[in-house]
Amino acid sequence: MLYGDAAVLASLVSIFVVGSLGYIKGAVDKSGLAAGILIGSLFALSGGLTAVIMLITFFLIGSFFTKYGYSRKESLGAAEPKKGARGWKNVLSNLFFPSLAIILYRLSSDSTYALAFVSSISCSLADTLGSEIGLLDRRGPWIITSMRRAQPGTSGAISILGTISSILGSFIIPIEAFQFGILSFNELFISSMIAFSSSMLDSLLGATIQAKYLCDGRIVEDPSYCSEAELLSGFRFIDNHAVNLISTGFAFLLSLIEGIV
Repeated sequence: MLYGDAAVLASLVSIFVVGSLGYIKGAVDKSGLAAGILIGSLFALSGGLTAVIMLITFFLIGSFFTKYGYSRKESLGAAEPKKGARGWKNVLSNLFFPSLAIILYRLSSDSTYALAFVSSISCSLADTLGSEIGLLDRRGPWIITSMRRAQPGTSGAISILGTISSILGSFIIPIEAFQFGILSFNELFISSMIAFSSSMLDSLLGATIQAKYLCDGRIVEDPSYCSEAELLSGFRFIDNHAVNLISTGFAFLLSLIEGIV
């Protein structure tokens, strides 16, 4: 990790500039901007410039593909709300465990936490790409547990294009970490496998325990836009943010186990 006053200052400035541009472009709302700057500052102070570069990579790629093909996603009723602007819950659910890992790495200098950091943030990127690019697969998705066809955007549904995107996405940040000397060549592949398997867990949880509601004849995850919503399956307290938190936590845990073994 690159530390030092100059590196930290460059990191903080980068976080503020990229976050502000993200807000202007509609990638985050005000709460997402505030949460992003707060967590980004934590990354800068704990992980230095390299950690911030990996965070910015996640943000830029994830934001681009959230916006990409948005009109088609919207026509399918599967687009992110607020024109794709992410709020504080999105930021926290995706970056809580990467933040925990980078703090523990700063305190201990244990490379296991560096692996946990890279794997957990890579899980978030792999899941984002699998979801956002997968929505554009004209062959449509199917439920991961039953292999039945499903509506685009259904929690727990996967597609060929989305799965390929998730696999490729799981390598992006580990490759960066390898180039920075944070991970070894073997750890690059280990981190990528952990990230991809954790993103698949995200789909599995989405198909099993995530809350789904019947709203105006459609199955939705968020009942706040419905006058009346009936819980069809899952638990009310398990929403998409909770699933993201669990899957990144799983990546964090697998990395710790790998470090012990």
